Amino acid sequence: MKARLIKDIANSFVSIAKGMWVTVTHWSVLRPSVTELYPEDLPDLPENYRGLPTLPVDPDTGRSGCIACGACARICPEHIITVEMDKSDPKDKKPAKFEINISRCMWCGLCMEVCPTKCLLPGRTFELACYDRDAMVYDLEKLMELGGELPKPESVDAKNKKTEE
Repeated sequence: MKARLIKDIANSFVSIAKGMWVTVTHWSVLRPSVTELYPEDLPDLPENYRGLPTLPVDPDTGRSGCIACGACARICPEHIITVEMDKSDPKDKKPAKFEINISRCMWCGLCMEVCPTKCLLPGRTFELACYDRDAMVYDLEKLMELGGELPKPESVDAKNKKTEE
């Protein structure tokens, strides 16, 4: 009986020591902190970040490459894209109205995939929250502003170098 009591006390100390060891190994002094200080330090977005669809501007023409075909509006599962063609010049295909209601967007990226001119590109804007729902409807000018300049097409040699690495 006395031996069993000593054994139980020893097991209790071993259990406490194991628990303390787990606590010490997870103590923040021994490991670097993984907490990000969000408002001060913005997160590093991955290269394949699927952000808000934007319309980059071609620096040569000063316009986006959108031809107002409406393919993005037709494929959108939430029906949040509105495209209307400018009919003032039938030869010049450009949108008179292009709106995206991001409050209902599910960020699927189908609109960017189906675009025949590949002018809809994912934006790098991270902070899209606001207090007004009307501010979440982005028009053509806002989408062009967020899109920046159209990236220059890479040469075939540059693409081959990337695939080799």
